[in-house]
Amino acid sequence: MKRRIVLLMFLFFAALWTMAQPAGRDCEASFIYQQDPGDHLIVNFTNTSTGNITDYFWDFGDGSSFHGENPSHAFPFTGKFTVCLTVSGTDTLNPCYDSTCVIILVDILPQYNVGGLLFAGAYPINNPLSTGDTAFAYLYKVEPAGLVPVDSVLFDTLGYFWFAGVTEGKYFLKTGLIESSSRFSQYLPAYHGDCLFWTDADTLFIDHHIYNVDVYMIPGIPLSAGTGHIQGWLMMEQNTGATIPMGEGQVILADATGVPYFCTYSDPSGEFLFEQVPQGEYQIFSEYTGMFSQKLDLLLDETNPHSDSLELIVYAAIPGMDDSPSSEPVNVSIFPNPVNTYLKVQITLNQPEQMQARIYNHMGQLMKVTDWQLPAGKFQQELNLEDLPPAIYLISIQDIHAAWVVIKKFIKK
Repeated sequence: MKRRIVLLMFLFFAALWTMAQPAGRDCEASFIYQQDPGDHLIVNFTNTSTGNITDYFWDFGDGSSFHGENPSHAFPFTGKFTVCLTVSGTDTLNPCYDSTCVIILVDILPQYNVGGLLFAGAYPINNPLSTGDTAFAYLYKVEPAGLVPVDSVLFDTLGYFWFAGVTEGKYFLKTGLIESSSRFSQYLPAYHGDCLFWTDADTLFIDHHIYNVDVYMIPGIPLSAGTGHIQGWLMMEQNTGATIPMGEGQVILADATGVPYFCTYSDPSGEFLFEQVPQGEYQIFSEYTGMFSQKLDLLLDETNPHSDSLELIVYAAIPGMDDSPSSEPVNVSIFPNPVNTYLKVQITLNQPEQMQARIYNHMGQLMKVTDWQLPAGKFQQELNLEDLPPAIYLISIQDIHAAWVVIKKFIKK
């Protein structure tokens, strides 16, 4: 009898202890944050929590709170604030609950100076002697939404460019000659990393003053004069699928393998023209930071010495794919972005699905395929990207019957 009483008391207190515990720990709260470069009091928060989560509650430590996944919050003054994120899931079969707190410093963002030399061959432009060249330099910041232009300069003195008041972060840098320069037809613009395409460029992490961000332009292949010409319009595809003329866009004439001869720029109406082109096989494409270009293969011969009324299209995504939010029964988020090695894919499904993840490079080439079969619920999958070179990629998540598809962009560092 005593043994039975002891057993019942044990079960009673065990039940009380269980009831006192959180509903579950199958979800884990976490987040990252970044001060807004335009207003240092505004902080943008990005949820990176995992698990079957249905509610996000933020306590910003300044007396205000928020329900939602990815808030932006304006703090009343500079200083330290303890920001807490509490996540929970109401699934009756697998409830979860977790909370995390981070002390953040809201302060005036430090600003840095960035400069460097632009080289045409072995020497910077106009250095040590004047070469009659004027150049541009564009600075783009890597933001969660993509590449955002933040500053531009024109320069000629000793081939040196200069940006002041740059806030901390990751950037892309592009520089080259303007059309009135004496050697415009000999050199093509280049990105930091001395490459032609933005998807191959090195990211520039700025957290201190940098004065030696040198860039070497891409030398073009000499091309003898001919009697042909190539004329057309540079067009940009919109989210609706319609195209509009794209003015001031870089258009490149290359050989049949894609090695460039020289470039030109479309006029405000989008029209471009290459004159005095000899007979031969050519490739034409655009290089526009943050976008992907169609490539056109051309043949100029005695029968067709000219090519007119071409349409060269640049896309915000690979043709046939869209990075807009999906209305299908699935929700997909990816992090971290940019990514070093492991890309985490968080998927919420309304029903069981057999699906496929495909990763494409900027040329539309399929780089990696992974199959998943998941029940309904919220899950986190992981992709190993160590075999992919640094670049911009698209990941396509779709069911095996192609009834729905979700496209996301990410940067591999």
